[in-house]
Amino acid sequence: MTWRKLLPPLALLLAAGAIGLLAFLAQRTQAVDNTLHLQRLHQIRVVDALDVGLNRAVTQVGVSTMVNVTNDRATTTAQLGDALNALEQGPTSLRGLSPALDQALDTFLDTVESKFELAFDFEARNILVNQRLIAGIDAVPVMADAVLAAADTATHDMVAGLLRQLRTEVNTFGVVQTPVNEDRIHALLTQLDALAPGQSEAFVGALRSLRARSADVIADKQELVGRLGNFLARPTAPQLHAVEQAYMDWHGTQVAVANQYRSWLAAYAAILLLVLAWLGLRLRRSYRDLDRANAELSHANEHLEEQVDARTHDLQAALKELQASQAQLIQSEKMASLGQMVAGVAHEINTPLGYARSNAEIVRTSLADIRSLVDAQSRALNLLTQDDASDDDIAQSVAAAQGIAESIGASELVDELDTLLGDTDHGLAQISDLVGSLKDFSRVDRSRTDLFDVNDGLEAALKICHNQLKHRIEVVKSYAQLPAIECSPSQLNQVFLNLFNNAAQAIEGEGKLYIHTAPGPRGVAIRILDTGSGMAEDVRARIFEPFFTTKPVGKGTGLGLSIVFRIIEDHGGHIDVRSTPGKGSEFAIHLPLKQARPETPPATEALAA
Repeated sequence: MTWRKLLPPLALLLAAGAIGLLAFLAQRTQAVDNTLHLQRLHQIRVVDALDVGLNRAVTQVGVSTMVNVTNDRATTTAQLGDALNALEQGPTSLRGLSPALDQALDTFLDTVESKFELAFDFEARNILVNQRLIAGIDAVPVMADAVLAAADTATHDMVAGLLRQLRTEVNTFGVVQTPVNEDRIHALLTQLDALAPGQSEAFVGALRSLRARSADVIADKQELVGRLGNFLARPTAPQLHAVEQAYMDWHGTQVAVANQYRSWLAAYAAILLLVLAWLGLRLRRSYRDLDRANAELSHANEHLEEQVDARTHDLQAALKELQASQAQLIQSEKMASLGQMVAGVAHEINTPLGYARSNAEIVRTSLADIRSLVDAQSRALNLLTQDDASDDDIAQSVAAAQGIAESIGASELVDELDTLLGDTDHGLAQISDLVGSLKDFSRVDRSRTDLFDVNDGLEAALKICHNQLKHRIEVVKSYAQLPAIECSPSQLNQVFLNLFNNAAQAIEGEGKLYIHTAPGPRGVAIRILDTGSGMAEDVRARIFEPFFTTKPVGKGTGLGLSIVFRIIEDHGGHIDVRSTPGKGSEFAIHLPLKQARPETPPATEALAA
């Protein structure tokens, strides 16, 4: 008996041990992170490319004094410093992987550090030496001209030829990165010295100054070349290759260890499969017994399922009837709201319709004058094309057409007609917008999957109740750019119309209506504020109750705000109200971007709707 009690804990312990060993072996097979390995290799390549870029930048500094070249060197140095830091610390660090790798990394970093110091020293010294070099190169032609001016007539042409060659060689020596014509410069100076005997003191002095300046150019250029050569001689490339080789050796060792653990994992998995196969056979016999028991239970439950299906069918029918009644109630309240504003809507339609009809009548009258002008001009044109027409007849017909044109002011009349037709088109567009808004409000729309711009809905509701707001209520709109939301557009239009209607009724005399929209993290937010009479706290707490109203009997049903609350709740949103008596009220609405689509059976979907 005691042994049987110990079996379950022992079985759990063995299972936990087996799972733990499996997890350990699986974890060891993943010891090599190929993504991290590729990132480390990429980081080494980045360091190598930046080291080459630093050599190129310093070389350019050696042959240029431009600020942008120096800035390139500074930028490359900063990038190389960041790349070296990534090799020492962070996710791609090589530090601590193996002693050989640490030693190779230390050697490389020391060399790079000394290379940085040489680069800074070279750049600081390069500015002075380069400026001096340029000044020396620029001074050579001036001194050569002085030598030529002091030369006697007999040697003038020979001296001029030697000086031209000397200027060319000095310029070449100063510009070329690694000059090789120093011997040529000395040879030319020696030939000039050979012509000095018998020349004037001015010639000898000018030649001495030219030789000294040429020597300065050679010395400055050799200093720049020597410093650059010392910088480029640092063996960073082979040392970085040594770092990469040490890392590849370490990585190869890790891969070998992981492969060994994979072999052990395969053997262990084969043993577990054999054990699981044996357990599967045991479970199969147990499941056979359970299947027989389940078959007996299923037979007993068949009658119960029939009863549940019948009850579910009744509930679905009742729910559909309830939904139809609710939709009818919302549509009735919508039409009642529109009915209250029929007079205002009729006025909004009659105003543009009136001046459109008036403009049409003016156009019809003016067409008769234009027709008489066209007839007179046609007669004149016909006479002009007839060979037997007399000049007097032609002159009289042209004069008659001209007289009609001047009497009716043809050009001004056409402009006036164009303006009248434009006004008529504007009035018809206003009527079209208003009719379109009424069409959106009148339709029965139970689907909540249409995409809708809330700003457009607010504008449509404002057009419908414009007659209630104009001349006494200033509408202040602050619309943000909103994403389209899934909803029932006609139902949301009814929400906005009811809120605007309530605000207009709450404002006695003149006031303001503020409308704000803004996008949210998971939907859109609408705030509607009025400067009306406001509500006491006990009234505010009950405004969404069906049939609750503060209006006199016959003035309101008490369903407007209740339907507003129901529509917003059905859309997965929420509405909050804040009000201060004597100051006004604020309705804050939040609507989600998408409607919920519950993954439930048909019966549950009907209940949830």
